[in-house]
Amino acid sequence: MPKSNNVNINNRRLNGLIHKLLVLVNLFLGALLGASAQSAKILNHSDKHPPNIVIFIADDLNMQDVGAYGNIDVHTPNMDRLSREGMQFSRAYAASSMCTPSRSALFTGMYPHHNGAQMNHFTVNPGVNNLPQILKALGYRVVISGKTDVFPLDNFPFEVIGKEFGKYEPIENRVDRNNESVHLIETHFKTHRDQPLCLIVAPWLPHVPWFPHKDFVPEKIKIPAYLADTKETRSALASYYQSIAAADEMLGRVLTALDKVGETNNTITFFTSDQGAQFPSAKWSVYDKGLHVPLIVRWPGHIDKFSKTDALVSLVDITPTLIDLAGGKKIDTLDGLSFKSVLFGHQKQIHDYIFGESSMEPHYWYNYTPGRTIITADGWQYIRNYHPGERFITHIDKVERNEFYFDSWVEAAKTDYKTRFLLNRYSYHPPEELFNLNQDQEDFKNLVASPEFSNELTKGRSFLKEELSRQGETDEMILKGTLPTFFDHRYTIEQGWSASDLSFNRKLWNPDTLFITAYLNDLGRGGVITDYFGNFQLFGYHGKIGVQLGGGEIFESQKLPMKEGHVLFKLTARGDLSLLFDDQPILTLNLGKDLTKVKGGYVTCGKIQGRNQHGRLQNYQGRIFDLYFTMNELSTAP
Repeated sequence: MPKSNNVNINNRRLNGLIHKLLVLVNLFLGALLGASAQSAKILNHSDKHPPNIVIFIADDLNMQDVGAYGNIDVHTPNMDRLSREGMQFSRAYAASSMCTPSRSALFTGMYPHHNGAQMNHFTVNPGVNNLPQILKALGYRVVISGKTDVFPLDNFPFEVIGKEFGKYEPIENRVDRNNESVHLIETHFKTHRDQPLCLIVAPWLPHVPWFPHKDFVPEKIKIPAYLADTKETRSALASYYQSIAAADEMLGRVLTALDKVGETNNTITFFTSDQGAQFPSAKWSVYDKGLHVPLIVRWPGHIDKFSKTDALVSLVDITPTLIDLAGGKKIDTLDGLSFKSVLFGHQKQIHDYIFGESSMEPHYWYNYTPGRTIITADGWQYIRNYHPGERFITHIDKVERNEFYFDSWVEAAKTDYKTRFLLNRYSYHPPEELFNLNQDQEDFKNLVASPEFSNELTKGRSFLKEELSRQGETDEMILKGTLPTFFDHRYTIEQGWSASDLSFNRKLWNPDTLFITAYLNDLGRGGVITDYFGNFQLFGYHGKIGVQLGGGEIFESQKLPMKEGHVLFKLTARGDLSLLFDDQPILTLNLGKDLTKVKGGYVTCGKIQGRNQHGRLQNYQGRIFDLYFTMNELSTAP
């Protein structure tokens, strides 16, 4: 073989070895860079520069009603953009299917019974820690723009903006016409450059009343399986989609504002909803469409684009996750867990199961039909319904503000089997339900009576019992609820409990004379006996019994020699007040105004709702027996 050929062969061999060596070097460097990138995800920010946080909370939005989740009829380009640029969760659930309990759970990281806000419009318990308190302690400016719907609001130290679009009506204001959320982003990074921002944008969208459907043709949209296909339902669905589009446009303005100020890469952006849409077997229920919500999280450079996860998470996990991302320490008293490890791809699941509930609204025209549910990581849902004999009634039945469709269901159910099934499913709930969500996302096929699924039923019952025990809630407490016990012309409230004004039909409960009676012990320590809708507080403290008015004026008896006995309080619409203790007059005066009527707020026994007070208005330290509120006459003939 000629020498030149040998040289060429050797050169080719040498080039081949060099090529292989370069490939190995590139692979090594790639692995090294990958490890560095992964380390950057773990060490995602320095302690001096924690990330900004933006949370956009839609109002009454099903997971399935977002384009990124497969709905081809809705217009949600900005929600879809966020999904492409971040991580989309397919199994995120609200802790409750109503606004106040769900948002209270989100902002406290605690399930409704733990934080105290179980029924809609109720306060959290006094002293419950929450997201704005925690993040402010970590150096954040914490702003909420729009709807708040957590009580008492001063316990949640938000900086509140967007009060105009945070009101229920007029609905035209719901789109933040003054662009307050955008202006906050624009100004914050000029005036608070070194302070991290947590901004929560919370419009009343797509909550009813829905916007008129100008961009959707009802006849052309696809009706979801859980809704009856009537003309009226299609019109309502189109209007619901119109309101979703309005929410999406608002989200788009927020995302554009972050882009313009150059803070997109420094901001963790969350998009979610508080619960499902206001349709039958969705909002207010513990079915999938009531609790299953969208959740999308974006953080460029830290969370992979186009990523999706089937990790089972609850909205109670958001507060612990934000604490974790902001560099705070884990708080062991929270019910939720951080899913930061899921966001960064280090973990696939954080829960074996999650819990959800509905304790209904306090409205007097609702029936009290509470439900509790367990959803497991392997895709099963167990439901316990606590008053299965009661008809399930909500705003949907008779008091929708617009797009009323329910009567069309009632009429169609007379001849259409599917509509009859859907109507009955909404109105009447069996004692127990078991669903395989892997095969039945609609919760249509109840498997409780199927022997082959007895293990799943036993597991669901066991998980629910374990969870209720952990939270300290008993079946007896659930069956009773935060409601007064009514009789013919009087009602009673147990010590430590309260009732909302919404539980009273004011046309019926409109006393000219109000009597309050109870047996008290330990008057030496005592405290507040009742707060009557904020009109006045009746107290027994340091041996004296008296009233404190809303303005702070105090009228009380002389110190009594007895430490326990029967109190009788009488107040007329003219303001004439008399107090008797063991049938002896101890205080008589005229207040000069009518304080007998029910007004917005709470009537309580032995506490001030949502507050820890001291002195006369402290939680009653002794026992209050049989606190009754009686209208007009203490005794009546049959």
